[in-house]
Order: sequence, then structure tokens, then C-alpha cells
Amino acid sequence: MQQSSSALIYQIDELHGGFMSVCTALWLCPEKVVLQPMGSEITDRNRTFADFMGWDKLTKDGCWGNYVPGELTKEEMAEKGRVFWETFISRKCEGLKEVLEEAYQRKTDRKS
Repeated sequence: MQQSSSALIYQIDELHGGFMSVCTALWLCPEKVVLQPMGSEITDRNRTFADFMGWDKLTKDGCWGNYVPGELTKEEMAEKGRVFWETFISRKCEGLKEVLEEAYQRKTDRKS
């Protein structure tokens, strides 16, 4: 993922079960989160197979990312999760209204 200073995240090298997954869970349902080490570093060779086989065969516990507790508080991590997703959604929605309006116009013009 590219640098996003507004989302407070500068490099993410994970798909599931790493730092951002924990931040997201702490934002959405903190009462369900047990902070414990999970995941592992993923070799470049194993990345080749990520779309073709179960991650449980490519990682030590099925988590595609490495989370080690202790650097930030639960509150700081929850805030990172909130800011990340609000920024991501906001950026993905930029221009969406215009695209949908034009799509609707194109669709209805063909029926006329």
C-alpha cells in the first residue's frame, strides 16, 4: 500500500491477520479482540502461491501479516483502524456520484 499520511499508515505488507487487521478489529469490536502475537513474515516465494492455495499451508497460522503486541495502546490502534478505513472509503468514493449519474444517463439514453 502506498504512503497515506492522513491514514497514519506508511507501509502495509499484509493481507489478513496482521497489524491493520488488528487495528480494524479494535475499531469495530474492541471487546472481541485478544491481543497476542499472530502471523509471520511471508517469503516472496510463498506470495507466488497466495491466490492458489490455502494460507494455512503458506503461513504458520493462516495470518498473512505479522502482528506483535506492545508498540501501541488499544486506543491508538483503534484510531489507526478508523482513520485508515475512513480515508480508504472516502478516496474510493471520490467521483462516484458523477460516474453513477453518467452510467444512469447512458443506460436510459439507450432505451429512448
